[in-house]
Amino acid sequence: MKSLLGAVFAVAVFSTTTFAANTPADSQPGNANASVSETATRVTVRGSEVREFDLAKLQARARVAYVSSGPRTLSGRMIDNDLQTVFRFSESDKSPTVIVELAQSAKLHRVSTVFKAEDARVDVYLLSELPKDVADLQFAKPDASIVELPDEHGMVTVDFQVSSARYVALRWNRNRWREPFAVAEISAFSNDSTDSNFDDSARLADNSKTIAALEPPLVPVVSP
Repeated sequence: MKSLLGAVFAVAVFSTTTFAANTPADSQPGNANASVSETATRVTVRGSEVREFDLAKLQARARVAYVSSGPRTLSGRMIDNDLQTVFRFSESDKSPTVIVELAQSAKLHRVSTVFKAEDARVDVYLLSELPKDVADLQFAKPDASIVELPDEHGMVTVDFQVSSARYVALRWNRNRWREPFAVAEISAFSNDSTDSNFDDSARLADNSKTIAALEPPLVPVVSP
């Protein structure tokens, strides 16, 4: 009995083996040394694109749970996915603070914010519950900090290890606190949507893994 010699090649998802219809002379009928020709089809499978969701948005049912100063009724401007609307803290607020409550606990890996460019330190906290006294944040260790941003920059993005959080708190420690201070947007990113009907407008695809200060769009002057 003729024996079939060969190896099965597994390439990507599957492979195919094709037996030659016309074989060399030494494989003509009656030749006991007949051989089998094999070919493998290589299939390249591209991985699925990683989806990223901004959960600190009104579209994702987030809300601003606390602001240290300014008109609270306008605090939603910081999470409305619109850089043309801004929220103004009081000029006398040395440490403007905001806490955003997500629709539910989520695994976050990035927080970003757009605000009036000035020299300041920004502390970012990921919280599982709302603190009883927000002033306690000044004694807590932040999950990330950005120190002394260049005056001409206004957007910062901070990446950290994936952490579960229900609240995202940001506190700015200002060096020039007798001047107006405005925040245009706050974002908190996760690879998991908390809602199957999540608004696609709140989905972003930037997957860089750095801490960076970026040039923000111009923040217009808008009266409260």
